[in-house]
Amino acid sequence: MTSFSPRPRADEIADAIRKRICLQPLDEQAMLLEGTLAVEFGVSRTPVRQALQRLAYEGLIEVRTGVGSISNPIDLTARRMHFAVHCGLLRLVAALPDAPLPLEVKGRLAGLAQHIRQGEAVDKADAFDLFAELNATLSRLIPDTVIADAHLVSGWRVVRWSLAGMGHEEGQPIESLARLCLAAKEKAATGRAALFHLAADLFDIEAATQSA
Repeated sequence: MTSFSPRPRADEIADAIRKRICLQPLDEQAMLLEGTLAVEFGVSRTPVRQALQRLAYEGLIEVRTGVGSISNPIDLTARRMHFAVHCGLLRLVAALPDAPLPLEVKGRLAGLAQHIRQGEAVDKADAFDLFAELNATLSRLIPDTVIADAHLVSGWRVVRWSLAGMGHEEGQPIESLARLCLAAKEKAATGRAALFHLAADLFDIEAATQSA
């Protein structure tokens, strides 16, 4: 019988806090206290501290000695640079030796596409879950662990920008995600390189059409 290890509690806490940060306004800061979070999640401070360390590595929070952790705002002038970095990573992966998409990944992308039918209203919390799933799915396809982690971290900045854009044009980020997932489903046989080229092109379009 195959046994599966439960997901570390610290990862679950990091997921929850990450979502809060990505849903708040780009220029907003929030204090994150270990003791308060430990009570909220019903755990000791150790997994909370581990979660905060991961979020600090991702650039989502700043740990201040003697004060606590504070969620980082995004520099509103850095939007184009953030998208350019993310698209550069996507194209870097596309230039690696190609490989077919695993059946599991094809299924996950098809499942995402089913959740984001055009014309259907999606709130920001649901949009975050969809973007987070896509970000993680693409990262798992990257064979180099350093590039994979860089893509995952860079992706959170793009997610924050995309969710902020929903305040002005609610459908745009979801439409981009839907196009990517549907195209990946239809052209899955073309392999990883085509998927990452397509992702880079769509994020380039999103960067050009959304105002800072």
